[in-house]
Amino acid sequence: MRQYVDAKYRFFFWFPRALQVTTTIGRDRRSFPGGINVKTLAVGEPGGISVSVVVSPKQTITDEPNGHAAPIAQTKYFYDAAGGRWMVAFPEGDSPFGGGGPRPADVSKTTIGGLPMLPSGARFDATVIPLSTTLFLVVKDGGGSGFTRELAKTVAPAGARVSPGALAAALRAEAVAYAKQ
Repeated sequence: MRQYVDAKYRFFFWFPRALQVTTTIGRDRRSFPGGINVKTLAVGEPGGISVSVVVSPKQTITDEPNGHAAPIAQTKYFYDAAGGRWMVAFPEGDSPFGGGGPRPADVSKTTIGGLPMLPSGARFDATVIPLSTTLFLVVKDGGGSGFTRELAKTVAPAGARVSPGALAAALRAEAVAYAKQ
């Protein structure tokens, strides 16, 4: 396994040594409504796993573009400063989790760095990871990867103290998932 470290946006993650990370810089305002995709990291083959760095001064991110392929619902996350928590809403389409208005997001799953792994209703396997209230990582695959969630679990903020046992378990799970592809 190798570690990718991003000094500018202050995070890191682990990935299989056999893969390469290719970086694309841009200012995509369409892919994640509410935010600007400033950097995309392709992990492995094009169309496989990608890690998008999304900046959102409004503290909100939506996992699918507006007018995306039906019947997939958009999942929108925003930070409720008054409540001190992440909230989830479904602005376009039917919620895969039932109807109703915004509600507290499920923050029960975390990365080895203690960051919440917010579930996504995106077309392919995707996880939204807030690095702060205005900076997000979106880890997703293009439909062909079996270890996207395992890679997402290895994300940590720069300087985070990671338990050696938790890191070893996450890396073992990622290596096993990658080998099954």
